[in-house]
Amino acid sequence: MAADGHPVPDSTALRALAFLWGFCAFLPVSVMYLSLLLMLVGLAFAPAIGRRMARLPQSVVFWPLIAMLLWSVAAAIAGPWLEDTSTRLFHLTRVVLVVCMGLLLVPSEARFGLAGFVVAALVAALVVAVHHLWPLPPWAIWASLLTSRNNFSSGNMISMATASGVCLALAVARPPVGRYRWLALGAAAALALTVALHAVSRNALLLLLLLAPVALFCRFRSARALGGGILVLLGAAAALWQLAPTAKARFLELAQNLQAATSATQYGTSGGLRWRMFQEAWQGMLEHPWLGTGVGTWLPHWRATWMAMDVQLDPLTKGQFAEINNPHNDFLLAGMETGLPGLLLLAWVLWRFARLGWRQASTAGNITVLLAVALFATCLVNAPLRDAALGMTLLWLLGVSVAAHGSDRRE
Repeated sequence: MAADGHPVPDSTALRALAFLWGFCAFLPVSVMYLSLLLMLVGLAFAPAIGRRMARLPQSVVFWPLIAMLLWSVAAAIAGPWLEDTSTRLFHLTRVVLVVCMGLLLVPSEARFGLAGFVVAALVAALVVAVHHLWPLPPWAIWASLLTSRNNFSSGNMISMATASGVCLALAVARPPVGRYRWLALGAAAALALTVALHAVSRNALLLLLLLAPVALFCRFRSARALGGGILVLLGAAAALWQLAPTAKARFLELAQNLQAATSATQYGTSGGLRWRMFQEAWQGMLEHPWLGTGVGTWLPHWRATWMAMDVQLDPLTKGQFAEINNPHNDFLLAGMETGLPGLLLLAWVLWRFARLGWRQASTAGNITVLLAVALFATCLVNAPLRDAALGMTLLWLLGVSVAAHGSDRRE
């Protein structure tokens, strides 16, 4: 419904564009930006765009997003203007824009976006399965999906783990969906197995364990469901440990890296590097708790700190690590650059989405909770707000899932 109480007509073009963007979740990030531009054009010519825009400020998640952006702008004005400041502000603006574009859809359009995402995840899982049977050529369209190459490889597996949780939410939906329940359950299992056996990303593996209990608890909403979800979590963790050698090796490697970093200050490993970055971001936030060190200050600070350290790495690798533009934690990045208020505003945004989804008590609402939890967990160990390859489609789907409720103003 629009602000004037009249329904907003849906658009066949926006249904197609929403499905296309969802389907592009596993394609190169340049294709996702193309989907963003096409959606902007589609929205500009959408039926009743004025009424769509008028209802946007009434959403309970709109003003937290605006507050997060405005606080970052204020911190940028108060602090130094550096090489990375404009880039950081661009990405924060992109986050707000992408989520709001999802919110502008009507329920029928939004459901096409979610459907495109699920279909894309199943196609991606099929491509991975085929590759393990008959190795595929390293074409750009799927290279990051088949081998661990860059952040987009992690983003692919994070998206697939999230899609598995979404399919599980559909499988246990109320009211029952007949034989489609079993199709959704089979899809959830297929996607989960693909992540468990193929993914190198620890973030994706953790999401795989986390989202299944969340989906069950959102559906049944009882202490018994919570207990059952915990049992599912423990069982899945045990199975992953025993049956997925790559996953086991990755977590053992992390434990060894962290032990070496904390006991012998050896930071030249993946885990040690992350630990050192967390320390720097945390210290920066504590030293500048109100407005932070300034938007865009992480990269020059980290570059100087890392290059001054005596790390046993070859010069090329050390130089590459010096150019990491975030501390692999969006909360600490916000806390360091914009102070504790910036960190709390980011947490507030994700909390508002999760709370809104929970209070809807519907399948679409449960999917909102799943996406908010997925983004929250990813923000703890990565930077989906800073890195479009990791989080752009998930952020858009978060807004889309709210649009699928049919109402985003319920308190």
